Amino acid sequence: MKETPIFEEVFSRMLGQSGFWVKVLVGGLLSFVPVVNFFAFGYLLRFSKELRRSGRLALADWDDWGGLFADGLRFALAWLLYWLFPVLLASALAAVIAAVGLGAVSWLLFSLVFLAAPILFGAALYRYNRRSDLQDLLDVVLILRMSYGAFPRLVVPALVFAGICAVAAPFYGFAAFFGFLLVIAQTTLFFRSVERRRSVAL
Repeated sequence: MKETPIFEEVFSRMLGQSGFWVKVLVGGLLSFVPVVNFFAFGYLLRFSKELRRSGRLALADWDDWGGLFADGLRFALAWLLYWLFPVLLASALAAVIAAVGLGAVSWLLFSLVFLAAPILFGAALYRYNRRSDLQDLLDVVLILRMSYGAFPRLVVPALVFAGICAVAAPFYGFAAFFGFLLVIAQTTLFFRSVERRRSVAL
């Protein structure tokens, strides 16, 4: 993998893996059911941790279900704080703005937040995986700075994520699992490449 990851290459490498769609199918099915979806969350967390460590896009087998559930709880906290909360807040603000007759502004606000949320979440997850310490999720200013700096380079996977959510909305479990898998892959590789370049410079 190149030092600066190209989304098209990341996407094609992931899809070309043996058993990729079977693993996505399992994750998608698990993601449909509340509480059960913590297993899928745990799988995504482990994928992000291993990718941060090795830079390899290999998807693990589905095993160690007890450990997956525990990891899923940790993943859920980052997801709630840095993806779901911004999206819900933007939705509420957009509804208020639309109610006063500013429908275009309302749509623009929600669209921008929905586009930025996967990048924000990816930055938070990368930060958490540095030490696997939940306190690192409280470093909001740093995570916002990481997201802001990365936005121009990560807008394509964010757009793809939004497109998957829009097109596959009735199959939300598969859309969420597949979409977050792609976003996590690209954001993790991007922040990893930035971190490695800075360490070499130092």
